[in-house]
Amino acid sequence: MSSDDLDFGVRAIFGARTERGLVEITLGDRVLTVPPSKAREMATFLLEAASSAEGDEVLMRVLDRAGMSPQRAAQVLVAVRVERAIIERRARAEARRAVAEDQHDPDEPPASPP
Repeated sequence: MSSDDLDFGVRAIFGARTERGLVEITLGDRVLTVPPSKAREMATFLLEAASSAEGDEVLMRVLDRAGMSPQRAAQVLVAVRVERAIIERRARAEARRAVAEDQHDPDEPPASPP
């Protein structure tokens, strides 16, 4: 089955046992239920990967038009991906820190050390 044949869907649900809002993700015949924070993280990763895939395609087309051999273009692509991964890791770490700071309740006493 090609990826074009896979049904994909998402919907907000309420967990009767957890009494929490959840996100149900359907891909083909698989169903996954995750908390909203995980759904946001997954959505971010999907958007980043889609953008990176388009960027890879653009880069490979430009290198081809510039007359670069497919082997050398592949090496350049790998180098770009390595640099992109470093930048994305830093950005995710910064985002996690920002979320943690946003979730801190100033009225809540600090957690006691274990």
